[in-house]
This record gives sequence, C-alpha cells and structure tokens, in this order.
Amino acid sequence: MAETLTLESLDLILEEAWQLLQQAVKDRRHPMHLGTFATVRNGMPEVRTVVLRGVNKDSRQLFCHTDIRSAKIEDLRANPNCAWLFYHPEHKIQLRFLGKATVWYRTPLSEERWQQTQLMSRRCYATLLPPGTLVSEPTSGLPDYLTERSPTKEESETGKENFAVIETKVYALDWLWLDAKGHRRAKFEWEHEQLSASWAIP
Repeated sequence: MAETLTLESLDLILEEAWQLLQQAVKDRRHPMHLGTFATVRNGMPEVRTVVLRGVNKDSRQLFCHTDIRSAKIEDLRANPNCAWLFYHPEHKIQLRFLGKATVWYRTPLSEERWQQTQLMSRRCYATLLPPGTLVSEPTSGLPDYLTERSPTKEESETGKENFAVIETKVYALDWLWLDAKGHRRAKFEWEHEQLSASWAIP
C-alpha cells in the first residue's frame, strides 16, 4: 500500500486507512488486529492492548470487547474521551484516532456480539474475580475446569454476565507514513459531521 500511495489525495489516504482496519477485523494475523486503547484515569493516561472487533467506516465507529468489571469501564464512565493507536510495520503506517466511547452492556448490541464470540474467547470473561484484582500468586483467575481447555457452549454462558462492548465514535484521525526520503502526515477532524483534512509536518 505505502508504495502506491497517492500522496496528493487526502480522500484516498482516508479511504485506505479505513480499509486497513476493515481488513484487520477479519484477519487475526493482521498487524492492526491488535490496537492500543487509551483511557483517562484521575487525569493520567491508562493504555492497554485490545482486539479490534469491529469497524464502521460510514459512522466512524471502532469496537472492542471487554469485561464489564475492568477498570477501563470506570474510566469511560467518568470520562468517555479515549484514543486508539495502530501501526502497520510493513506499510509503515501509523493511525491515531481520538473519540468518545459508549459502553454497551446487556443490550441488543452486546447480545449480538456475544453470540458471535468464539468459545475460546468467551473464556476470557469467566474469571472468578474482576480483572486487576490483587492475588498472592500467579493465576489466570479462571476456574480449574477451564485452565486447559475452552468451555462448552453451556459453560461459556457464565461469562456472559461480564461481557460488554465498547464503541468509539471517532472525531479525529492523525495519519503518519514513515519513509526514508521524508515522512508524511495528514490530519482529519470531524465537527458536526463536517470533515476537515489537511497535511501536517511529521
């Protein structure tokens, strides 16, 4: 992609950025399948790696799944501003998104996403204690019967109570392309659904 970028076209660059993420949702080996998701806690940034679970280009939405008991939920309830970071090492493209998050829990959307979640992924929501709980020794937190195998469909339903979806409504994108001859950078911002786009010094 990077070799064929039409650097005169901001529209094309924006389109290709969304295409990268759409590909990343479908391909778990895609370098952007895992993104960095940042929240604000007590005025300080909190950053973690999450799986990109959904992209809607037309409505500028990014989705990930989480445990409703996790600290990031409290972060977003107190301050919905958040950020995403993705990097593609082959294309040398970095994408930084700013947005506002909505947490979906016990809703038609979270129910739909739960039904689409594989059994091995459902196991992540079956820990006996909330994520981040301090313990006296290393442990996954899973019940003994799930430490070495995926749950059955019936067993997996115990995790449904903890399952939530985070939707980010994007309002800004900072695009960066690294190149030995000189980097390139572009900025995109949406205000009242109106897009402004411009080049920037890297």
